[in-house]
Amino acid sequence: MKTTLNNALFGFLGLLMVIFGLNKFLGFIPVEPPADETAQKFLGTMFTSYLFVVVAMGEIVGGILIAIKRTRLLGWLLLAPIVFNIVAFHVAHDFIGNGIWLLPTALFIVGIFFLKEESLQLLKLK
Repeated sequence: MKTTLNNALFGFLGLLMVIFGLNKFLGFIPVEPPADETAQKFLGTMFTSYLFVVVAMGEIVGGILIAIKRTRLLGWLLLAPIVFNIVAFHVAHDFIGNGIWLLPTALFIVGIFFLKEESLQLLKLK
């Protein structure tokens, strides 16, 4: 049961991250601009620089890695700074926003508990 739940959680999180990453390139999900002027300037700067491509590629690659059981921890480590920045941006500038950022954030946090043993093995010095 735990393995099925684990695979479903990370599979869904991986799918979400790949969809959001591809949306940055293809634009198939309309996204409203934030109401805050500072947030609009930040996103405008991000969309016209290399950072946009780096974040989108990180979401796509991290989403694929986190969906595969053998590379799950690597995918989680790759997505950690991306998810942190998504949360920080929305809390600081666009908390109400569209709210879609809450779902991957919640799945990511729940995923920490499933990866606890793997991450502790990574930290052991043997």
